[in-house]
Amino acid sequence: MQSFNHLTLLDVKFLNIKMQQALKLIADNIKTGTQKSIYFVNADCLNKTIKDQEYLQILNQGDYVFADGSGIKIGCKIINEEVVDNVNGTDLLPLLCEQAVKYNHSIYLLGAKPGVAAKMVKNLEAKYQGIKIVGEQDGYFDKYDEKTIIKNINDSRADILLIAFGAPFQEQWLHSYRKELSTKIMIGVGGLFDFYSGNTPRAPLWLRKSGLEWTFRLYQEPKRMFKRYILGNPLFIYRVYKWKFSSCFHPMNRKGIINE
Repeated sequence: MQSFNHLTLLDVKFLNIKMQQALKLIADNIKTGTQKSIYFVNADCLNKTIKDQEYLQILNQGDYVFADGSGIKIGCKIINEEVVDNVNGTDLLPLLCEQAVKYNHSIYLLGAKPGVAAKMVKNLEAKYQGIKIVGEQDGYFDKYDEKTIIKNINDSRADILLIAFGAPFQEQWLHSYRKELSTKIMIGVGGLFDFYSGNTPRAPLWLRKSGLEWTFRLYQEPKRMFKRYILGNPLFIYRVYKWKFSSCFHPMNRKGIINE
């Protein structure tokens, strides 16, 4: 049994682990056949939980929740805690693909606009020789198609399901249909498909390493990202300070051990 530290920020609990530990958790659970849900949380996600209590509850019911982005790191510093790694989906995917090839794990892609997942499949198959992408489906379907899509996912016998609807919709969808899915690992990945389809370029490596990738995203989509970053980031910091000094904040509740 492995033990991992977890932290709590704005009432959301997440694992405080290294990227390689996250990969091992995925591999170990596929090996044992244990179904697990994986969510990533960044500052924008935590902002959303303030007004969306259902989303907050879903995140806290997730099996593995990982800290994504410099905002979480800054927020934890405010409460005198340290995030050991930026375990985000975009950086996790290449390592996950390499691991999938090594252990013969299969992947199903669900989400994004029509054609995006299909383009991503071609890119992944070209880069990772032998990778098993056993199906793809865009995210533009109506409720009447969901049973058929779930059947297709189950029939594919995918080990890993990547869901790219954006937060909180992907988490809500997974929470609603998890019991109907036979996939072992189910991961909400936000805009990941846009990056790996080539539709949206990533920030230069030096920006990503310095925690300033958000500035590149703001440059790419200023109208859409203005609210998220220019308004959202200061609001997030304010909320962390307010949460830290509120009467309901208890240091003993923000840190603990998760056994696996």
